[in-house]
Amino acid sequence: MSDRDAPVDERKEDEDWRKTRLRGKAIKEVGIFWPYILIPIHIITLKPLFFYLKTVITEFFLLQFKVKWGWKKISVVQVSDVIDTEIPFLPEKSDIYLDFINFWIRSLNFTVLRLGRKKALPHLASFMAAIGTAYHEAARVYKITMSTTPRPVAGNHKNMKTIHRLDPHLLCVPSLHVGVVVLTHTFFTHVFRKEGLSQEEQEQYSKELWDGAVEITETVLYVKQHSVNCIPAALYMMTHLLKDQFTIQDATNFIDCLFVDSSHIPAQQGQTIRNHIHYMYDRLLLEGCNEEDWIVPVLRWLMTQPVTSL
Repeated sequence: MSDRDAPVDERKEDEDWRKTRLRGKAIKEVGIFWPYILIPIHIITLKPLFFYLKTVITEFFLLQFKVKWGWKKISVVQVSDVIDTEIPFLPEKSDIYLDFINFWIRSLNFTVLRLGRKKALPHLASFMAAIGTAYHEAARVYKITMSTTPRPVAGNHKNMKTIHRLDPHLLCVPSLHVGVVVLTHTFFTHVFRKEGLSQEEQEQYSKELWDGAVEITETVLYVKQHSVNCIPAALYMMTHLLKDQFTIQDATNFIDCLFVDSSHIPAQQGQTIRNHIHYMYDRLLLEGCNEEDWIVPVLRWLMTQPVTSL
């Protein structure tokens, strides 16, 4: 018997049990178990999973390694800004940077625990389709023009050595780190509202995901994996991919939260960073308002940047 066929009182009892079980817990506390078990075995999640994995392997990893090894020719431009030099290199924040994948997997896991497996599965499928689309759309830019930034040497830091070894660092604009954390917050905030979670729960979980997305976005600059120029392009991409769910006002609010409470960036410098990201985001909006394809203003800007050699 499905959840839908169960008596109303029984369904409410099950709902109350799940809510009570998770009361007071943060999404970060629930782990990552269920998505790895459920997504590969259910027909509605298997297809979007395959699309996501195929896109990540062929249009993200293999694409840039082919260029790095000289098997494919795509121009690579330098997209750094003088502002980047004033942001400290903090390799100790690499744990936050590397938590990027678990950030969205934990959200999937929480959805299973909070809603129940059968009710959660369509949301898992929709999210896998959405994240696959984000990678595919970003790759439309990468296949025409790749981009990079200067990276300090990894030194003896284990995480940074791993990052430098596995990431050729040729796909900076738009930043998929930023795009995916924005997608995660937006998608699950919408799910929690749609599924009728209490206002208290919605506010708690939405804030947690928002704060996590802001923290990871700041970290891509601290570990020198991106430039301030990579962030607005990602926000612009998500404005188009998520349409009414992630609005221009949402992107503006997100930018306004960056480096506000940082102990590593002076207040004036934080404002300079935010002003620059606002300017670049507004520029993409204005240049793209008469374009049918969101990648046009991004590519137009990339083509003004200096070509670099590998």
